[in-house]
Amino acid sequence: MKKTRLIALVLALMLVLAGCGGSGNSSSSAPEGGSASSVPTDATLDPAALEDVVKYLTDGAYTKDSVVGHVGDREITAGEALYWIAYQQYNMTYYYTNYFGFTLNMSDPMDDDTTVGESLYQFGMDTALSYAVAAQQAHDTGVELSEEDAALVAKLYEDNVNFYGEDRWNAYVQAGLIDEKDFSEDEKVEWIRTHGEDFYQHSMMYYATTAQDYESLITDFYYYNTLQDSLFGEGGTQAPTEATINDYTDDYIKENGVCWARCILFPTADLDDAGKADMKAQADAVMAELSALSGEELSNAFTEQQTAHDKSGYTAGEVQHYTNTDSLVDGFYDGIMKLEPGQLGMTGETDFGYFILLREPENRADISSVVTDEYVRSTYDALIAQWTKDFGAECEMPDLNLDSFYEKLGQLQQTLAAVDTINAASDSKK
Repeated sequence: MKKTRLIALVLALMLVLAGCGGSGNSSSSAPEGGSASSVPTDATLDPAALEDVVKYLTDGAYTKDSVVGHVGDREITAGEALYWIAYQQYNMTYYYTNYFGFTLNMSDPMDDDTTVGESLYQFGMDTALSYAVAAQQAHDTGVELSEEDAALVAKLYEDNVNFYGEDRWNAYVQAGLIDEKDFSEDEKVEWIRTHGEDFYQHSMMYYATTAQDYESLITDFYYYNTLQDSLFGEGGTQAPTEATINDYTDDYIKENGVCWARCILFPTADLDDAGKADMKAQADAVMAELSALSGEELSNAFTEQQTAHDKSGYTAGEVQHYTNTDSLVDGFYDGIMKLEPGQLGMTGETDFGYFILLREPENRADISSVVTDEYVRSTYDALIAQWTKDFGAECEMPDLNLDSFYEKLGQLQQTLAAVDTINAASDSKK
């Protein structure tokens, strides 16, 4: 049975609320839905979902006011925890459909013998807990949000309502569903506010949460980042020293099998047997020519041959680094690792074709930012884990029926998209 590795599972920490920094954008990570359409459907929202989306999606096991976790005085609600599950459910489904061409099902098995749905559940619980722990630790140690971030949080609801309302207004106007001349300035403001509030609520429902819970988790998100900056930034108690990063780089290179190389690809994927034989002959000829060289002479000649023959997409002369966790064609990474720096090698025929490889010397400066980021991430994770233990913090939803939750969530997401399309048409004269 095919098993799935959620290679983007941790991406939520980077993807979440991409517009969160402001710049006039909405601070919501909800799906785009402002485009108006006059295509009618028969979809309607269940009033129970509008009244309490958490209760609706959990079959009454939890409500929007249910507390599912504690960190000191901080309470984590069901809506906060479910947001992280639903957000990841949407993005992972979209990611695999668009980049790998297959549907990611919540029942698909994972490498660790759990299912996709079970892994997303645990991710949701852990993420909500980690952010709440960081926020509580920030409060306890006197770390405060910047004035700019505090202002963004304070205006979160207002900004999102305005953003979505204006987005809807522009979409309706462009689709010819409303005429700006029919509205006074006050009527336009009221239209934007009303439609913005409706669509914002729908956006929150799309991710199984409410505006109030969303504001709480966003506040935690800001505190999480602020605390990290205070600890690891210049003058912080956890700020890495040069010696620390040097030692960590040694471990990072060893654990991740980091190597540096250049390549020349002679592609065979779309060739018949005769074409493949000709391409192999070209590769052999270039390999023989390069094998007679060494040192700087080899490096310069390799660049020339890259310019003349390489179809990998890399820029000639640029050295790339690779790790043992990269998704590379079979034979490529192993081919590099068989070489010593300065040595030349050639793969057998891979799914892409033949690669001539030149392993390059170690270049620690090339990965310095990656290593520093990884050091901060891993060290911060360890601190969060220790604080979680110290607080006796926990976040769980043992009564959640995952199969039912994912099924109802998917149906609700489809209905919300359809309902907003209906509203675009039916409200056009209002």
